Amino acid sequence: MQRFIIQSLILLLYGAVVVIQAQQQVTVPLNDSVIHDASIGSGDLQHYYFSAATTSLLDRRRSLARRDVPNLFLTLTSCSQPTPPPNYEGDIPSLDVFLSMSSDNTLPGPSQGLLVNNTKFGRVAWENDNPISDLWIGVVAPTLTENWTGNWTFEIAVSTEEWIHPLLLDQKNIPYITLDDTDQTHALFSINQSSNQQHNNASVLIASNVPKQLLYSRCAADKYRLANYATNFTETIRGQQAMISNLTEATRYTAYYIESTNAISPPIQINTKKSDNCRLVYNLGFCDQVAYSVPANPTDTIESIQSRYDNHAQELFQPFETAILQYNCDSTKYSLVRNCTHCYNDYKRWLCSVSIPRCADSIEDKTESSNAGQVALRHIDTNHSRSAWIDETLSPGVYTEMLPCIDLCYQVVQSCPPFMEFACPKGDLAALQYGYWHKTPLEEGQEDDYFNDSLTIYGINHPTCNPVNLEEDRLVISQASSLLILRNHFSIITILFVLSITFL
Repeated sequence: MQRFIIQSLILLLYGAVVVIQAQQQVTVPLNDSVIHDASIGSGDLQHYYFSAATTSLLDRRRSLARRDVPNLFLTLTSCSQPTPPPNYEGDIPSLDVFLSMSSDNTLPGPSQGLLVNNTKFGRVAWENDNPISDLWIGVVAPTLTENWTGNWTFEIAVSTEEWIHPLLLDQKNIPYITLDDTDQTHALFSINQSSNQQHNNASVLIASNVPKQLLYSRCAADKYRLANYATNFTETIRGQQAMISNLTEATRYTAYYIESTNAISPPIQINTKKSDNCRLVYNLGFCDQVAYSVPANPTDTIESIQSRYDNHAQELFQPFETAILQYNCDSTKYSLVRNCTHCYNDYKRWLCSVSIPRCADSIEDKTESSNAGQVALRHIDTNHSRSAWIDETLSPGVYTEMLPCIDLCYQVVQSCPPFMEFACPKGDLAALQYGYWHKTPLEEGQEDDYFNDSLTIYGINHPTCNPVNLEEDRLVISQASSLLILRNHFSIITILFVLSITFL
């Protein structure tokens, strides 16, 4: 009997040791600023532990010296996700992260722990403003039904210095990259230079078929990276630009600005065009703000298209230039906020917008979006361009024009001397010649610049009219034209009015 009791005690002690070892194995220690790769299955819970005491003395001194920087930076990015059953129509659920800063709770999870709410598709981020020495982390995978295959894979990292998975936004939350336009096989992007930060071996990553739930993950973007596309960075008067080539026509892609530091910008959804009558042009000598697709014959070279459009616009500019030179801009002040330089630039921008129309996919192609009616598009038949010169010189055939934003006209009225008597059309005539700037209001939790099959998020990357690089804060939002009192254009014969009719 005594022998049996001893054997039982030994088995109990052995079981306790096994349990303790198992508990030790499931809590994975994380090193400062080192990415840990992991995989997790349906319904599983994994635990991680980070101790600031394991960082070097030098790193701790640096962290304490920078009082304005949070003590810890935690990020988790999902690299892949399970595959749903064939008939599944919902969203694929994402991983949750729970935290504990107390040794009383070393296994945080849904029943005990702080849920991290700072999440974007595929990216969870958390920072602590108060110095702490220990952090326990629980990663929870949703419980899936039968017939799902595969697991979630992810990267997790904690740093006392900086984000290990940085999201590239400047101090005003402006993305580092914006989409100018596309044609059949190209996409043109502008690089935001306002941050004054050094870009570390930056490039543009083009991905295809990135799942919605992984859109903000660098490791996921790398997995879906497109092969064999080319990137060409150039410096223009508009700033740095990136031209992407070797794309496929009528195809949806996701674009990112990336750096060697593992940083990634928010995603930009792009669509290459169906029509070969739309050709992407930029870096023109006179119309230096033009960077979009224009109607042209598919057989013409880009150099020929650019030079003919640009030279024609410069010729049309001459009467205005003669008129403004007759005005004594140096000694005569006509506005507290505008001068002749503003007038010169705004008139040139407007003239380029109406003499170099922006080419878009057809109206029929936009019907897939429930809010496509906000886009100012006009179907142009063969030999019916707004200017006969376009048909006679470039022979673009059938195309769709994205109309200029009426704000371009408003800016001319506001910027130029009163003696020029510039005015803009109203009512039905305005609707025939111009479009209005709309920016889709985002619902709570909705990702900026994301769109699905039924809704396009309109804004700087997907405009509803052609702004010709006009700053967004100078664009009128949602048809607010009533805020600007304009003269009756029917009673005033001006250069602006004549040109607006000529190019109709």
